[in-house]
Amino acid sequence: GPFVVPLAARDDAALRALSMNEGRFEVVRVPDTTPRTVFVSTADLLRRAADRLLEVPIVYGTLQAPFAGNKLKPFLERVDPSQVRRVLDVGCGPGTTARAFAVSDYVGIDINADYIATASRRYKGRFVVGDVADDRVLPDERFDCVFAHSLMHHLPDDVTSSLLARMARLVAPGGGVHVLDLVLPSGFSPARALARLDRGRHARPVAEWRRLFTQHLEERHLEVYPLGLPGIPLWWMVYFHGVPK
Repeated sequence: GPFVVPLAARDDAALRALSMNEGRFEVVRVPDTTPRTVFVSTADLLRRAADRLLEVPIVYGTLQAPFAGNKLKPFLERVDPSQVRRVLDVGCGPGTTARAFAVSDYVGIDINADYIATASRRYKGRFVVGDVADDRVLPDERFDCVFAHSLMHHLPDDVTSSLLARMARLVAPGGGVHVLDLVLPSGFSPARALARLDRGRHARPVAEWRRLFTQHLEERHLEVYPLGLPGIPLWWMVYFHGVPK
């Protein structure tokens, strides 16, 4: 019979073994039948349920709608979309930002095919399923405005850095990168608690955002602004405008 040597259990609780057969080694996965108890907190269950729910385009769009205009306010104070020829909306979701660029040559890209299907039904423009950090996606295109909002707090630092580098490479001469994203405030506050509860696990202090932005971009403008109800900040956001170094 085969020569089987159990190895250490992996995170998925499967054992691996090596089986010798005619001088070749074959990886054999052996299920772990040891009874185990896995404890999942109520908070984790609720967070997972909320994450799955927000992946549904109509739910995401409904929850974002009351804040969409204010979220873009600092960008719109500095940029007149009617004067922007080509726009790339990175992580466009179900396309809610497309309305702000109604007269531009607008391209929205997202890895979520359901979001893209919804966006293409509802809004003018071109919508692409893909990962913009991959140089094989949109390889020969350049844009006057490369835009991303509420995306990078879902991404760890290394992925965010790679994404910003690619966004810088996609900028046409004279154009810029514009990012709006979630700040993790210092000290206890409702805004900090909500940032911690967000399904994105990488809300950052402003200094950390600046460090990431300026790795590949030269800063033109950075500001922090509140988002929420009148007189009650529920979130703090950062707006960054940069140009390729």
